[in-house]
Amino acid sequence: MRRFLSSSLSIFALLFVAQVAQAQIFYTQEFNGGIPAGWTTTDGSNQGALWEWCAGPSSSCVELFGAPEFVSTSVANGFMVMNSDAAGQLPNNHLSRLKSGAINCSAANQVFILYETYIGVYANPSTGNVKLQVSSDNVNWTDFPVIDGLEGDVFSDNQVIIQNDISSVAANKPAVYLRWEWNGKYEYWWFIDDVRLTSENPTPANDLAMGDFFYPPSSFATPESQIATDTFGFYGYVTNKGTASQTNVTLKADVLDADDNVLFTTSASIASLEPGYVDSFIVLPDQFAPELAVGVYSIVYTLTSAEGDERPNDNDDSDFFVITDNTFSKENAPTSASQPGGGGDYTVANLYTMSSASLDNYKTAGLQFSAATNPGVSLPGIAVVAYLFRVNDDVEDNWSNFDDSALFSSSLEWLGDANYTFPAGAANYVLQSVELLDGSTGTPGIALENGARYLACIGYVGAANNVAFHALDDEIVHYYTSSPIFTTQWFRDGFGFDYNPVVRMIIELATISDKTPLQESVMTLFPNPVKDVLNLGIQFDAPTDATITIAEADGKVVKIDNRKGLSNEVLTYQLPQLASGTYLARIATAEGTKTKKFVVVK
Repeated sequence: MRRFLSSSLSIFALLFVAQVAQAQIFYTQEFNGGIPAGWTTTDGSNQGALWEWCAGPSSSCVELFGAPEFVSTSVANGFMVMNSDAAGQLPNNHLSRLKSGAINCSAANQVFILYETYIGVYANPSTGNVKLQVSSDNVNWTDFPVIDGLEGDVFSDNQVIIQNDISSVAANKPAVYLRWEWNGKYEYWWFIDDVRLTSENPTPANDLAMGDFFYPPSSFATPESQIATDTFGFYGYVTNKGTASQTNVTLKADVLDADDNVLFTTSASIASLEPGYVDSFIVLPDQFAPELAVGVYSIVYTLTSAEGDERPNDNDDSDFFVITDNTFSKENAPTSASQPGGGGDYTVANLYTMSSASLDNYKTAGLQFSAATNPGVSLPGIAVVAYLFRVNDDVEDNWSNFDDSALFSSSLEWLGDANYTFPAGAANYVLQSVELLDGSTGTPGIALENGARYLACIGYVGAANNVAFHALDDEIVHYYTSSPIFTTQWFRDGFGFDYNPVVRMIIELATISDKTPLQESVMTLFPNPVKDVLNLGIQFDAPTDATITIAEADGKVVKIDNRKGLSNEVLTYQLPQLASGTYLARIATAEGTKTKKFVVVK
């Protein structure tokens, strides 16, 4: 879910060329016009998954799957690419190798290699599978890392500069061979360009890098009626990769709307950061109260220093979140599926918190989830159990006093459940919907309390625990209890902070009647019947905070609109998506509610 900040890339390329030009470069390969003489490409698995030369742009050679074009310094004259996706589902992992001819390093007392790269992995993590190998005899090879830590359905940053000290193998050797090797299976692609060998350490003086950063929303998706009390804090980790001290190192965080308008900004600075400092922790001082309308928003972190940065493409990072009408979710879409390694029954859960400031009352309409099976195993017919638990109010925010000994923990209140069997035609990773039944009444829907915390759960019991893998995404990291799992006990970190189960909670109005009705004159509807546009005439004696909800006749939320300081005005709602039928318009304030029906006629 990385946002590619391409505005800095062209500047970065120019700075990179200028920096490396100052070092003692004795070998350059830009792949100008084809595979160079003496270079070879082989597949150690004998499956024909080979490197190829591309004249560019990169989209003319491979499918980019929404990722941006490769932007190496000399991309215009060609580059090398291994298209793992085009090889398809091979019986075994490919072992694709791109090997140079002999390079004379006999005059170099030390040897550093730099090259520009860009990769997407899917089945195999990059660590241990994506490597540069160097040899001085074309027989024995020494491994050097390329981009470690990529795992799952993910792309690296674009135009990553890899720098390795290969002196231990190459210094003063008359014939040095370079080999890029990819042990993969149905991955995306790997681009390489602009290979350089230099006899001087090319590490720039000024090179800061962002490490991990805090993702402030407690959920990826939150209903508009519930977001106001999910206060955002911000922090990040900063590393000085250069050789010089950096001064006035500033980390800034912005919250942007879909049009890149800045809604909030905060920053913090440290006076000096010395070379070699890794993951210095910077906490930003201000918090953001997200009173936001339905839409897509992003959090962007930016790192700067007084000296500037000679390699600034790792100085920005970002993620996004959404505000919905009625859906809580920890993820945008599944990227993989998993189950606990020990086998046996297991339950996955997501933690969702209702706002204490909500002006209306809600219930669960049910849960949405997805799963997957291995090839040859049928998903239809597999049975699971859906649960809803309320977390006791005395459980600490860090869950330090949580009773993790049993599924029906003393720290949880069981509210209801439902059995669900995947129907005929159910496919891997496709969302399934299950309606929860209240444990006390046996009726559909479970009332939710404002300010309370809930665990929405899917359990795999008996035969299901052997064949079904719950769908996850690994795009967002939550550095707190967010998605616990239960096997023999509750594990608060779940599959890991960066694995988010697909268990979504849908909310709707708890009741369509007005327990404490407002005056009839507070809200008028016109026209009625409606075709595409509904107008609400609002009248209060004094400015009043209110929540307006458009819902189906049974209370299922269609649209929510939080308003501050309403008095006498007309609110207009475009509703072309509504089919013919009867709907509800409701206004809720701290004093009560008023609900009225309207009819849509197409």
